[in-house]
Amino acid sequence: MDQAGQIGSLGQSLNILVAVALIFLAVALMAVSLPLMSMVKQSERTLSALERLLGTVDRELGPTLKQVDALLASVLEIKASAEKKFGDMGGKVTDVKGSLTKAADDAKKSSSVFGAGLFAGVKAYLEHRPKDKDKEKDSKSLETAK
Repeated sequence: MDQAGQIGSLGQSLNILVAVALIFLAVALMAVSLPLMSMVKQSERTLSALERLLGTVDRELGPTLKQVDALLASVLEIKASAEKKFGDMGGKVTDVKGSLTKAADDAKKSSSVFGAGLFAGVKAYLEHRPKDKDKEKDSKSLETAK
């Protein structure tokens, strides 16, 4: 029985060792679970805030996108109108330029014709100006004619 007594005491020692190991395991699990609990609570708060944020974005995004779409349509309309007006203006500028060029050419011709006529008149006057004796004869003949 000696051997059986040793086996029995060894069994009891193992039982005590297993019990102590289980107690340490339970304490370690408690020590780990406390920080895990605070992490779970923080995760719940974060998820709640994220849910509120997504709700706000969802409520605000729809009307904002509609306004952006309307603004974009207005900008495209203004752009098309401006392009059309710039095209029309280019044609009008070309027409005005042509008209101004024609008017300038006409003015040059008119002024050169007028200048030539004026110059010819002055030249003719200076070349055929009566002398003082001729003036006296002309004035006497005018007096006798009256």
